[in-house]
Amino acid sequence: MSKTIILALLATYMISITLAASNSPTCSSHLAFAKAKNVLTNVLQSDSKGKSKNEALQKQFQNAKPANRTAADLGVCSQYANQNSCCDKNMVKLIDNAALLKVKPILQSKSAFQKLVSVYVTQVNKNCSNTVLPSTPLTFDAIFANTTLKVLQANKTAQATCRINFAKAISSFTRGALCSICAGVEKINDYFNAQGQLKVSQSSVSTFLQSTDQAISCTASFFTPSNIELIVKELNAAYIKNNDKCGANVLDNIKTIFANPKISNDDGKGGKICKGTTIFGDNSSCENILQGDASLEKKLRLLRAEEEEINRLLQASPDAVIDPNGVSVYTTSNSDNQIDETGNGISPSFDQISTNQAIQLAFASILMSVFILLI
Repeated sequence: MSKTIILALLATYMISITLAASNSPTCSSHLAFAKAKNVLTNVLQSDSKGKSKNEALQKQFQNAKPANRTAADLGVCSQYANQNSCCDKNMVKLIDNAALLKVKPILQSKSAFQKLVSVYVTQVNKNCSNTVLPSTPLTFDAIFANTTLKVLQANKTAQATCRINFAKAISSFTRGALCSICAGVEKINDYFNAQGQLKVSQSSVSTFLQSTDQAISCTASFFTPSNIELIVKELNAAYIKNNDKCGANVLDNIKTIFANPKISNDDGKGGKICKGTTIFGDNSSCENILQGDASLEKKLRLLRAEEEEINRLLQASPDAVIDPNGVSVYTTSNSDNQIDETGNGISPSFDQISTNQAIQLAFASILMSVFILLI
């Protein structure tokens, strides 16, 4: 075969690729990716491996050629199987791990229950003299780890389940939102309305609402006056000598402080804080509910800015709307089995995620080499 014919075939091939790309919807203009990429970046910023994988895979995503993907290809994002997706197995693995990593800082923040113990330490030191206290200064860690405190430990174990279930709901919701970037390029415009809001299914939003509602109500149940009294009286008996009267002051003060810990999904306007319609925006007002009111530990003068920020978040416009033909934004995964109360058990696996486009690069390199040799 002559050089002229080979060059002509190569030129025809390259032109056909260019024309195909120019006449088809592209991954770089994918509506969901435009909204979700910042979520991915923000979540993975704290993990060096995750950050580098994310940067590489986002570039690959935008340059990818949409391809029909099977359920096996799309894993946890398999609701978009048999569509011309810009995702591959590696992007799906990144999404799965990002959803898991999302809840780690939430769990590592001090919960309202942990604040109860911290407040106890503060109140004891404030109201009781050293003569009626242990020689070793009281600390949060020592009390929280004291297995002889049966009432405290029973409450600690029970509320941990509520907290874990809440984190799983947030992770599933995040995963469902991020999976929307795997929607086929031929379908994605159908999943957004004229206002740019993602159309989401009622069933997935309902599951999110039910899961968060139950976890929040479960946590709030530990802060009834009677339960607080049981916990504090056990602590007083363990740490205050001779049933000193300062213990009564400690109990009264803690009851006052926790009279309204603000562990509620009620936004005060007849709606929910965890609405299920803030998909790509700041959802921290929902994510931080189990931390309770900021005033539980902080000085009042520091709270005004925080209250204004919370109000701003609650007033933010939703970026999703419930629609009969909407996508699911609640996607569970076996990865969430890592979730524990402290978040310390969460260890995303980025080593199994490949960012190597060796096959494509090798093919392009071969074509270029042949072209150069023939010139």
